[in-house]
Amino acid sequence: MLLWLLLPGALANLFRAVLGLPLWVGAVAGTAGGVGVTWKVLAWRRAWPTYGPLVLIQVLYLITTLGLTWRILGIPALGGLVSIGGGDAGNHAALQMDFVTHKPKTYEGFTFFHTLTYGLRWLFGLDTFTSFRAGFYLVPVSMALALAGGLEFVAGRLWRSGRAMVAAQATLWVATVTAWPFLLLRLLHYHQSDGFYAHLFGTVPLVLAWLAYALPRSPWVRCAALAVFVVFYRYTYGLNLGDLLAASGLLVLLEATRVSGSKYRGGVVLLGLVFLAAATYAYWRLLPLKDISGGITFYSYARALRVQCWTVVGLLAVRFLSSREEPVERRLIDFALLFAGVNALVQQAYLGAGWRVDYYFLKYGFHAVVLLLCLGLLVISIRVGGLFQKGLARAGRWEWALAVLVAVGLFEVTRGWGRAFKIYVPSYWDRVRAEPPLPNLDALEDRGAVALARQVLREEGKSFGGYLSPSWPRTNFTNVELGWVPDDWSRTNGHWPLFVSGQVRQGPGLCVFWEASASDWEGYQRFSKEEGSPLADVVRGLQARPDAVCREHAAPWVASGSRTLCYRCD
Repeated sequence: MLLWLLLPGALANLFRAVLGLPLWVGAVAGTAGGVGVTWKVLAWRRAWPTYGPLVLIQVLYLITTLGLTWRILGIPALGGLVSIGGGDAGNHAALQMDFVTHKPKTYEGFTFFHTLTYGLRWLFGLDTFTSFRAGFYLVPVSMALALAGGLEFVAGRLWRSGRAMVAAQATLWVATVTAWPFLLLRLLHYHQSDGFYAHLFGTVPLVLAWLAYALPRSPWVRCAALAVFVVFYRYTYGLNLGDLLAASGLLVLLEATRVSGSKYRGGVVLLGLVFLAAATYAYWRLLPLKDISGGITFYSYARALRVQCWTVVGLLAVRFLSSREEPVERRLIDFALLFAGVNALVQQAYLGAGWRVDYYFLKYGFHAVVLLLCLGLLVISIRVGGLFQKGLARAGRWEWALAVLVAVGLFEVTRGWGRAFKIYVPSYWDRVRAEPPLPNLDALEDRGAVALARQVLREEGKSFGGYLSPSWPRTNFTNVELGWVPDDWSRTNGHWPLFVSGQVRQGPGLCVFWEASASDWEGYQRFSKEEGSPLADVVRGLQARPDAVCREHAAPWVASGSRTLCYRCD
């Protein structure tokens, strides 16, 4: 399922970002690759389930996990996506159009999310908002599928007991339902609500790289998997690329000790050294980011880093206390241990250098936290399944002690990170409650207003001239949604000049729109006063025009249940 969801988009993105080719070329290659791999897998193993209880518990796991995700983050009143004030969502919408139309090299090639969401638009006729929503929820879907599928591969490799496999999957079910709402979904909520879509989507190739390294029996396949997923990760988001390259280099050097033949071993060692050299280059390229500021919520980064370090230490203990009969579990731990350990060392070095804690540093630990949480969920499931493999009565005290230790550790690190990221809680609980008033949330897009604007443009036979709102994220996103892509989104920070000045495009054949509810007028006035902006005067001038038309539309995210959109056409 993940192969067919992601491979065409991954290759379409890669071929366009590297070679400048049309998206359909990579999509066709990815589809052909998916057919080939599927054919090989079907020839290798039966495609139908062989143990009914395991299938049932897997289905229940996916339904529960994804249902819980949608129940907590779905917030129907706001269409499934929210904003807490950042304009990055609109910048990503503009970036998507730049990338697919005329700028293959934009955004340093970190465009997997944009390729995938554009593909969903093209395939299913979605608008920008709904395609972004699908791309965002594909992140937890991919994690749930990867955890369920990864556990089945691990269990099938380690045990022959159906009872042990069901016990492991049931443990994963319980652990996921416990840990996701209090940590993972809180983190996904914040990164989505502040518009960090590409950064969020980078967790998908990371988690898949983790499994692709841990599951194969052959060291050659493991090294090839690292090389492939490093490339996919590099063209998704680059902030943690150095961490993955460094971890992959160390893992490849470790694999060199398992390869027979000195001639071949030398090639593997060379690959590991290339990875390490590339990591050094990646860190050098990332270093200037320390001087860049941006809108981000400050969490307790010292506590988060401390919990991350203790988690790495705990995993190191589990790694050497686990049975030597379980190489898959050891490889799972090796990958996450090295990635998160390197990530923690980089953060420690950064703080030790006395550099300013700002935007990119605060985003830097996110991928490591997600990977360590996924590892914790799998390890506790493997530990409990191992008890049932031998039989609860025959399991030794050491196996029981290790399972309990891992369970307690997972609980403690989830609680520790929950405290570190507690500043996200107010907006998170607004999203969970999902009913107005929503004091900590804003609409990324007023869906009713956008539908009304499209209707007006269609009925009048006019083109779009601009959309004004007292909300910065809504201004930036909605103008791109309705077809006005900034000439250079990176130089102007998207539609920030429009938001500050209110200078929409007016003239023959154009319609302009502005939000005009009572709360909007207060917002215009407040922003103009704080920023010295003419926005309020511009909107009042538009409102005073004799040809201005105002219409109400349903808005379930406000207490009144309706809002007002005004427009005029030349």
